[in-house]
Amino acid sequence: MATAPPRLLRGLIAPLPLSLADWLPCHQQLLTSAALLHRCWLPSLARLRCPSCSDGFKLFLVLLLVSAALAEVRFVASASMAPTLRPGDRAVAEKVSYMFRRPSVGDIVFFRVPTALQNCGINKDVVFIKRVIATPGDFIEVRQGQHIVNGVAQKEHYTAPHASYTMEAMRLPEGHVFVMGDNRNNSCDSRAWGPLPISNILGRYMMSFTRSSLQ
Repeated sequence: MATAPPRLLRGLIAPLPLSLADWLPCHQQLLTSAALLHRCWLPSLARLRCPSCSDGFKLFLVLLLVSAALAEVRFVASASMAPTLRPGDRAVAEKVSYMFRRPSVGDIVFFRVPTALQNCGINKDVVFIKRVIATPGDFIEVRQGQHIVNGVAQKEHYTAPHASYTMEAMRLPEGHVFVMGDNRNNSCDSRAWGPLPISNILGRYMMSFTRSSLQ
């Protein structure tokens, strides 16, 4: 059974409002704003849509083209760069560095085969990978397997052991670098076909991974 509030409390309790308007004195503005939102914003939102399958494919194609312009993966087919790279490795080349600088000594580069090799029957689309040993203007020679640039013997910790070859001193022309494989006894490189035009270089080696790492 419900009871009435004590007389003392009845003076403290406000009477119930007659309408919602008494509690929301700004209800007209709110209703007006809601109507404006419905009229102006909702039609605009309705025009938004999620990408279709066609749009998704186009986006994927654009990203693929951009990534191909910045880097690519190459298969290592020979042992000419051992022990740094071995046959079957996948090597990643980036194509950005040489937009801002020339190749440096020690860089491993990917390049199109020069004209001398094309004249020997090698397809022009074949890509080689070698290490830059000397840059334009350098004097280079090899004495009993010791690589010498500008009269200074080079310390090459990355080469295969027991290199045994010699090469007469030569000066590199402008716009060319001298490249060799790290496996000096088993590499077709600048010793055989001469300095490499810098314009033939496609990218700089970044990293590699083996087939087993993909399994």
